[in-house]
Amino acid sequence: MSATTSVRGETRRLIVAWLWLLALGAVEFAASFLPLPRVWRPLILIPAALMAVVVAISFMEVKKGPPIVRAFAVAALFWLVVLLALGSADPLSRTNYLVPKTSLEPPNTILE
Repeated sequence: MSATTSVRGETRRLIVAWLWLLALGAVEFAASFLPLPRVWRPLILIPAALMAVVVAISFMEVKKGPPIVRAFAVAALFWLVVLLALGSADPLSRTNYLVPKTSLEPPNTILE
């Protein structure tokens, strides 16, 4: 009976983690439609970071592994933060410059 109970508990834990991922994905999707000013746009990354934490805790079972597993998981999260920061640097720092309106016709400078 204990094997059946542990399988049910494991299945329940995985379904709860999957539901958390679905809910966080829905929150991120809904937040992407909000008209946020540039300063608040990095807040959309919070559900993505929480999704990475849910995957690390529930699916990767980082808590049950030896210390080297936790070290590699922390290193992976560090690189995830670095990559998200680099990927966000361009759109968050982009500036629109106004260009004066010009004519599409070339100037009439034919010398006779």
